[in-house]
Amino acid sequence: MTDVLIVGAGPTGLALACDLARRGIDCRVVDQAQGPGTASRAKTIQPRTLEVADDLGVIDRVLELGAVHVPTRHYDRGRVISEAVEAAIGTSEPGVPYAPVWLSQPMFEQILRDRLTELGGRITWGTAVTTVQEDGDAVEVSMRTATGEQSITARYVIGCDGGRSLVRRQIGATLQGVSYGDHRWWLGDVRVQGLDRHCQHLWMSPEHGILSLFPLPGTNLWQFQASIPADDPNPVQPSLDLFRRLLTERAGLLDVTITDADWLSLYKINVCLADRYRIGRVFLAGDAAHIHSPAGGQGMNTGIQDAYNLGWKLAAVLGGAGPALLDTYELERRPVARAVLEDSTARLHAVMRATRDGDGSAAQRGLTGDFTTGLTIAYPDSPLTTPLPDSDSARVRPGDRAPDAEGVQPGSGRTVRVFDLLRGPHWTLLTFDRGHPAPCSTIDDPLRTVRITTDTKATGPGVVLDTDGQIHRVYDIREDSAVLIRPDNYIATRSPIRPDTHQMTTCTAQPS
Repeated sequence: MTDVLIVGAGPTGLALACDLARRGIDCRVVDQAQGPGTASRAKTIQPRTLEVADDLGVIDRVLELGAVHVPTRHYDRGRVISEAVEAAIGTSEPGVPYAPVWLSQPMFEQILRDRLTELGGRITWGTAVTTVQEDGDAVEVSMRTATGEQSITARYVIGCDGGRSLVRRQIGATLQGVSYGDHRWWLGDVRVQGLDRHCQHLWMSPEHGILSLFPLPGTNLWQFQASIPADDPNPVQPSLDLFRRLLTERAGLLDVTITDADWLSLYKINVCLADRYRIGRVFLAGDAAHIHSPAGGQGMNTGIQDAYNLGWKLAAVLGGAGPALLDTYELERRPVARAVLEDSTARLHAVMRATRDGDGSAAQRGLTGDFTTGLTIAYPDSPLTTPLPDSDSARVRPGDRAPDAEGVQPGSGRTVRVFDLLRGPHWTLLTFDRGHPAPCSTIDDPLRTVRITTDTKATGPGVVLDTDGQIHRVYDIREDSAVLIRPDNYIATRSPIRPDTHQMTTCTAQPS
């Protein structure tokens, strides 16, 4: 018996398990593989996912092992054309603390596994789910292990088991989309001699397409990527000899050698979205629910944010909240996946066009934008969001992600980030004033109330001094106001506090 069974120990399943474990939810993680994956299928951790990592307590380890600024060296055969660091999007804003981080998927998964262990969780490897059957108020799951057939009863099952998800097939959900047969790639994790590891090495030409060697931080490996010509109907299977020949033909660096490889793959791009994310007590997340083009580095990040959206809702319902709360998972996350699919597919086509035109710089720039950071994702139409009146022109609105900013702890003078206040499984109520505090009742467990004030004489454990007004500016506070923030750090509602009574005028999205 368990409250939640998570099928799949990839980044999505691990993020969900960490979130549930820190909330005290009994959950179990199973995976049909015999152990952790080693292939660097993803390597970009976007700013919004880094904010999730901050909340889950792993950001320091991610920043320690990852790399923030990796220059790109462009070549024309063996001749260096340019070398530059692409500008990190959004990091000049005070509300955006993290730039994209480069870190291989296996290392990120190891960080999440370590965190899950700290929280008392564990993973059962070598366990393949065979059937999933809902039975009243529980789900019966059969599994095949090295010692024979087993079964488990769970109140909820989450399929995080990838694009070929058995859980998805068992509940009758289907992937709908297209396959881009003319966009195929040879991929691999290789070791290279004779190449500078401080930068990515990139060749783009109308004749050969794209060849990239990217140094994976914290390892001695390089991620090898080579586009397959569109007119090649039957590309050969990847091999070490093939990769060596491609490097010689496309790069022209005779003194650079690929010595060996840990992983080789032929990758065909599919763009698909599940027709539903939930059947009863069974949910889909990550690649089981959506498969993206790699352009923009969205796949792993979208899955982790699925988990972050679902985790607190499962915990709330298991704790007694109304089950309708779980309906908001698909309502909020499926439109996000659809938008990501459209954006990443458009970027892929733009990059390939720029490559055919011989414009390597344009192709590189086309891979990223404000949308790829994940920071612009919002839930303005969610049932959990209280919209502002049309006359309210506030820049930061209900449904938006809660931005970061810095204030000062009274007495000690220690810097306090808004993210320090949000970190944890609770709801947060920020009350903003410029010297006249609003009398707010504090709920100890699900709700943390913090007063943000410019009054330098204010004291107390629940007070943050906004002496230079940064937090007020970032949140676009123009009058005494209250901002209610969900456990996944999205704004549920914001409301003015009437100056005569200092009570909130509205606050309908209360935690339950």
